Amino acid sequence: MKAIYYHNYVDPSTGIAKAEKKTSVTVLLPKDCPGVAYYLPTPKSPHGVDVSPDGEYIIGGGKLSVNQPIHSFSKMINAIKNKQFAGEIEGIPILKYEAVNHCEVKNICLGPLHTEFDDKGYAYVSCFISSEVVKYSPKECKVLDRIPVYYSIGHLVIPGGDSAKPWGKYLIAMNKITKDRYLPTGPELPHAAQLIDISGKKMKMLLDFPTHGEPHYAQMIPADLVVKHQKKIYDLGKNKHPYAVKSEDEAIKKGVVRKGNEVHIYMTAIRSHFTPDNIEGIKVGDTVYFHVTNIEQDWDIPHGFAMFGADVPNVLIMPGETLTLKWKPEKPGVYPFYCTDFCSALHQEMQGYVRVSPRNSNVKLCWGTGNKRKCAD
Repeated sequence: MKAIYYHNYVDPSTGIAKAEKKTSVTVLLPKDCPGVAYYLPTPKSPHGVDVSPDGEYIIGGGKLSVNQPIHSFSKMINAIKNKQFAGEIEGIPILKYEAVNHCEVKNICLGPLHTEFDDKGYAYVSCFISSEVVKYSPKECKVLDRIPVYYSIGHLVIPGGDSAKPWGKYLIAMNKITKDRYLPTGPELPHAAQLIDISGKKMKMLLDFPTHGEPHYAQMIPADLVVKHQKKIYDLGKNKHPYAVKSEDEAIKKGVVRKGNEVHIYMTAIRSHFTPDNIEGIKVGDTVYFHVTNIEQDWDIPHGFAMFGADVPNVLIMPGETLTLKWKPEKPGVYPFYCTDFCSALHQEMQGYVRVSPRNSNVKLCWGTGNKRKCAD
């Protein structure tokens, strides 16, 4: 069907955000696509639905039920094959509850919402009303342990807990109400998260810490998977940004370019100065683009760039990266720009100035740093 939307993405070679206009979407109507969807009745007022790592158990969080319904994937496939339907809604068949249900875990808790899984085949459900996490066996339909959490847990997360191969070991309870967990510093409190050890038969509380509100679905993986893939710097040699400059000499050479009322400034940042850091010839009414390349090739040395009076307060530029800040001066004067991220002992000296002249002035564009200075032809 016709629709207008934009696909937004960042080109990794340039670091520039792009938007592609789309004019249509594909819509699947169940009545026109028999077999594309089926309803599994789940008492009462289901909230979350989670599938066990082996794909066999489909667990519905019936938040108004004290019993946890567990459906069987293999029984569901068999029920579809044998057309064990109780009716249909808008072309979607409703499977018979008894035909797909594996079991109900009786009296599991009050307000079961979401389920995660460990590496041993056990399931852990968050219980909103009774403020607890309950461990149980989906296969045996048996409660094994429970631990109180504070308070009103919504979501929970286990490393790989909704994947085919969970890592297990830890669980984080993401609670929605804080109450007495932290100092009463105001009417709003940070939401509470709690780290729980699930490696043994009994769950153990390890840590209570604040988190963002309102915590929802999250993923957790072992840290070593992140460390070995982390990006420490952007290789200057691979920076394809159209306004990138890869040395101070190149920044002075390309310098400041006027295109009508647009002015493009090619600039580098390195501990602890900008090149160029002294610019004149900008006029009221110009639209100025600062294209700043951080030419550091050392880990954890980003540079910030802020221009006095710009609509965007500042940009944070990673080592080897190029970013652009737009500025429109509204009156004559001398305007400072500066680094906004601590980079060295001379961080406070990492600044520069732009002289803005009246709208109809004829001040020549000139720029430089120290003894390196150039003017436009």
